[in-house]
Amino acid sequence: MQDDHFPDSTIHSPTLGVNGNDFSSGYLAAKKAIDDRALNRHVWETLCQALPQATERAPVNIIEIGAGIGTMLARVVDWGLLTGPATYVITDCAEDHLREGRQYLSKWAAQRGHDLSWHDYWRGRLRTASADVSLVVVVASAQTIADGSDRLGRFQLLIAHALLDLVNFPVLLPKLLMRLEDNGLAYLTCNFDGDTLFLPEYPGEEEKEILRRYHASMEARVSGASTTGRRLLTFLQRPGVALLAAGSSDWLIHPRDGRYTIDEAFFLNTLIATVKRELVDKNGPTPSGLSAWAGLRHRQVEAGELTFLARHLDLLARRYRPLP
Repeated sequence: MQDDHFPDSTIHSPTLGVNGNDFSSGYLAAKKAIDDRALNRHVWETLCQALPQATERAPVNIIEIGAGIGTMLARVVDWGLLTGPATYVITDCAEDHLREGRQYLSKWAAQRGHDLSWHDYWRGRLRTASADVSLVVVVASAQTIADGSDRLGRFQLLIAHALLDLVNFPVLLPKLLMRLEDNGLAYLTCNFDGDTLFLPEYPGEEEKEILRRYHASMEARVSGASTTGRRLLTFLQRPGVALLAAGSSDWLIHPRDGRYTIDEAFFLNTLIATVKRELVDKNGPTPSGLSAWAGLRHRQVEAGELTFLARHLDLLARRYRPLP
């Protein structure tokens, strides 16, 4: 794996933009460096070993659900998953993310020395020293992909990154798995698993209630969302599916010499603002001390004093026969 962090200023502008669960492209770009550290290497290496070798007659077909601006595509190329011919279908329900993703990927490819050309708005071709990837861009929700016909074909690999805690996965995932060929793989990453921690400890009891209410807001959106990781562990051991690998992929950010990278500081400030926004006039009265809590945590970011941890799980599964 090579160093995936390239200068932020060429990829995104440092403006905070969060609308509900629709994070800005700047946040998604900043999050890549945090995800790169977090993703479980055992699960990744198992994926590399399990994915069929591509040939000219049999390219690898991959679909990513909720791809955002395309950071996972950049990652799987940089980390060497794709060799030979491949088709990579990039889907997201937010057309603006996909539009900004074209710019993000074009700048990334130029910095890496790859050849990326766009035939039209919906199709492109990425050529690297080791891979030749046909890109297909589709504006569609996960539910639309799950319920759709076989127009997009079947795939050897389904990728869902930081997505399944936002949807009703027990209903959605079986349909998505049926988009796979027999023995196809599902790489399901950064699934939230119930724990959020800010350090140093907050003076007073307000933070415990704030985080309890924040996790409850996830449950209000989708039942079981706050423990998605552990629920997937059981779900992926059902008949017709084999769980090949699982491991933790925690977000962990701490200052080094009293400082963060630009991406880390942006990411932390976005998360603090998101917690506050989620709890203002939602799911009951605003928690006591919310503004004071957010203000202190923002100041700790500026001072290089805040440590943040969020628990996640990565999983890799194989669908080897139709699901019951």
